[in-house]
Amino acid sequence: MHPRLKAVSFAVATLLAGAASAQSATHIAVTDAPDAQSATADAPASTALSRVTVQGARVRELPISSGALGARTDLETPFSTRQVTAEDLDARQVKSLGKIFANDASVMSLGDTFSFNAYSINVRGIPLDDYNGYKINGLPFFMTTVELPVESFESVQLLKGSSGFMYGFGAPGGIINFVTKKPTDKTLFSADLGYRSDGVFSEHIDAGGRVGDDRRFGYRLNLTHEQGDTYNGANVQRNSGSLGLDARLTSALTWTADAIYQSRRVKGGVQDFFLDDFNGDTLPKAPSGRKNLGAAYDNTFFNSNVFFVSSGLRWQIDPNWSAKVDVSRSQDRRRYSGQWMGLLNGAGDYTVYLNKAQGAATYEQAQALVEGEFTAAGLRHQVTLGLAWQGLNKQTVPKSLYTPIGQENLYAPITPLSWNGSYDDSLQYHNYHSAQKAVFASDTVQFSEQWSALLGLRYSDYDQTSFNTAGTVTNQYHKTPVTPTVALMFRARPDTLLYASYVESLEQGSTVGQTYVNKDEVLAPLKSRQYEIGAKHEGRDWGATAALFEIDRGAEYANAQNVYVSNGQIRLRGAELNGYWNLPAGLRLTGSAAWTAGKYRETDAELVGHRLEGIPKWQGSIGASQKIPGVEGLSANAELHYYARFDADSANKYKLPGYSTVNLGVSYETQIAAHPVTLRAGVDNVFNRNYWGFLQSGYTFVGAPRTLGVNAKIEL
Repeated sequence: MHPRLKAVSFAVATLLAGAASAQSATHIAVTDAPDAQSATADAPASTALSRVTVQGARVRELPISSGALGARTDLETPFSTRQVTAEDLDARQVKSLGKIFANDASVMSLGDTFSFNAYSINVRGIPLDDYNGYKINGLPFFMTTVELPVESFESVQLLKGSSGFMYGFGAPGGIINFVTKKPTDKTLFSADLGYRSDGVFSEHIDAGGRVGDDRRFGYRLNLTHEQGDTYNGANVQRNSGSLGLDARLTSALTWTADAIYQSRRVKGGVQDFFLDDFNGDTLPKAPSGRKNLGAAYDNTFFNSNVFFVSSGLRWQIDPNWSAKVDVSRSQDRRRYSGQWMGLLNGAGDYTVYLNKAQGAATYEQAQALVEGEFTAAGLRHQVTLGLAWQGLNKQTVPKSLYTPIGQENLYAPITPLSWNGSYDDSLQYHNYHSAQKAVFASDTVQFSEQWSALLGLRYSDYDQTSFNTAGTVTNQYHKTPVTPTVALMFRARPDTLLYASYVESLEQGSTVGQTYVNKDEVLAPLKSRQYEIGAKHEGRDWGATAALFEIDRGAEYANAQNVYVSNGQIRLRGAELNGYWNLPAGLRLTGSAAWTAGKYRETDAELVGHRLEGIPKWQGSIGASQKIPGVEGLSANAELHYYARFDADSANKYKLPGYSTVNLGVSYETQIAAHPVTLRAGVDNVFNRNYWGFLQSGYTFVGAPRTLGVNAKIEL
């Protein structure tokens, strides 16, 4: 074990013992096996509400996806994980990625759902990368500017920290895996209607079942429509559909297929504020999230179309061995005309920049995996062997429009602005290609009922190439890294795990933004190392997880010449504590707390020792849900979220104030004509707190105001 972690190993056990005092994590395991059943259909989200939990017997823990590790339960995984089920997404009326993991203090949203940056989140102080940080059923998806249809997923899983062995290239913040809804053995049909501030209506249908001889063929269909005016003056129109199929070819062989399509158009709204032009010592107070800042220019929009399709075979060779093969292809196309704002001073003056562009990406992957277990020399081995290939191609325009069109003020009425220039974004060219070929293997050796060790190795052959409009190579990178994973696990009892792990990882470098001298340049990949010790307990009445980690990662930042560079190293250290506590009379307490500190090391002299921007030192959430006595099916819930203040830029010159938000909700389950009906209502940001959110170094956005959401669902 790393020397720094030896000194604190005892502290983890101490944290675990005390976690029952209302610190919380959700450990609801959901399988992604092809014939898994979903008892409750997913509902489209409105505004995020607290979770409503029906207490009862403990749910059997089922496997989660762990990439090259194969299928493992949370208590078999020597890493921090988090899962959110469709039932939880329904209960909190979650619609956006930024709210899926809102109850985990190590996760922070980096954008608003009605903006260009809807998709982006930060885990352990590190943004997930667009290229490899997001998966659908364990297969890659290029996530830039995309908000996936939450209604189509059975669960969303988060593997925190470095994941080089499990998934190959990826930022050390973690990996998010969206698990699609699967065909159900029982015929399922549900419909729901939703509304959220200030005039967005949604309709959703979820249907599933099995047909054919011996009910051999299964299907799961989800259709969603959403349209209306948002709280910040924009208008959203979204249509999405997903279809999951399977065929039980034999008792041991199953074919699966999944397809997702979504068209999402947001008219109006603004993107974010940047600090390059700021002259002052203190940032202005955040305006209301309800203010229509987008009224400055009446022709702004963001349109995206996404398509994902996959197919696979699952073969249960015998009780101890299984194999699977998967192939997938995804496409992402986007076009936008957006407003970016350059803050000028503490009085709230800012310059409006008009930005127009479009882009596209295509991602393909093929992977084969064999899992099994055997005993040799008195030791039990659980092994995984695999091969993988994936390729990413991107297209962009030769030059995006980025021009100032006038000035406004945060607190004054918005003055309409005009722009009389011309811009042709009709031509796109192939500007980027990357390919990964990988061989991986792992062995979990069981020494006794309590002790086991994991060793995993992944060999990757990685190519990355950038092109100009003439098709000439402008930048090329080739690497053949071996990324190891090592872990030691102690199963103190069947429901408790203590572990220590070490992981290495590589990730793609960033594409430089428009406000830097070297805009559009693709930086070289970054290397990271992670050390982690942790503990997990999953009991009937209470459960907890605790983890301490240290991550060394390559650094990217803007230097004194405003050139965005990849140079040096950053170090992050943190502690996480999560837990839940089921009390009598239907009361459930949940909570989550995280302490994270990051500093620049071995970088430009003016940055060495600076705190890493965008990381509150403390984050926390507390939740409670209560069945209302005397009214069958009625529950109320509440959440409190807290973020300490943090730095907005790498120079540590500007601070973003800390803030807290409160969410309240109520749920009522009943029956109409023998059909289950669920009614939900809730309010986010009850006290209408104005706050700045963090997007990336030197960029911030206006937080969401008080919002109302209601939903009615019937199962037929």
